[in-house]
Amino acid sequence: MLEISRLVSGYSGIEIVRGVSLKVEKGEVLFVVGRNGVGKTTLLKTVVGHIRPVSGRIVIDGLDVTGWPPHAISRLGVGYVPQDRSIFTRLTVEENLRLAEGLNGEILREAFRLFPELEPLRYRRGGELSGGEQQILAVARALASRPKLFVMDEPATGLAPPMVRRIVEVVKRFTGRGASAIIAEQNPALVFQLADRIALMMDGEIAGIIMRDRLAESQQLLRSVLGLSYQDRL
Repeated sequence: MLEISRLVSGYSGIEIVRGVSLKVEKGEVLFVVGRNGVGKTTLLKTVVGHIRPVSGRIVIDGLDVTGWPPHAISRLGVGYVPQDRSIFTRLTVEENLRLAEGLNGEILREAFRLFPELEPLRYRRGGELSGGEQQILAVARALASRPKLFVMDEPATGLAPPMVRRIVEVVKRFTGRGASAIIAEQNPALVFQLADRIALMMDGEIAGIIMRDRLAESQQLLRSVLGLSYQDRL
């Protein structure tokens, strides 16, 4: 579904992502973990077209999309949850969702089915929501369009455990139907509940890959990279 080959990317001539190669298969959830500042956000922004790569190749669903603009990548069925949420604070919850989906009311209904907590807030402005409610709105906007590939940058930020569990349930539902996901996250509850593989990122490079069946025995490595413990689950 997603193949990243020898990707180099960054800002203002500074290389932040250096030679990253990753692959996400159909129905797979790959987590990219690492401490703040190692390049996770830059990597995901490059995948969805918000940053143009210096070199390397990005292939989504068999198409080389290297250097494509964000709207073109989105039309391939890519749902993106940015780290900064990027909701419209002057618009209502419903208006935010409608902007994401065009004029298709079905996706609005799907968003409320997936996250019923949003329905009572549908006429409230984005700027009046709590941080957690804004985060759920950003996640709902990305997931309700039923993308083939989820690209999510710390979707559990600011969320209480019940809402983290809801995200786990929704992502599992979609990946069970064949969708794929690449997620940057530091919340161990989300990582250990969803990960098929974990890519350890350090200094802009992938330092190693941990398979799901090796999570328990890789505790020391995860602690050293991120401070994660296998016991820190939902």
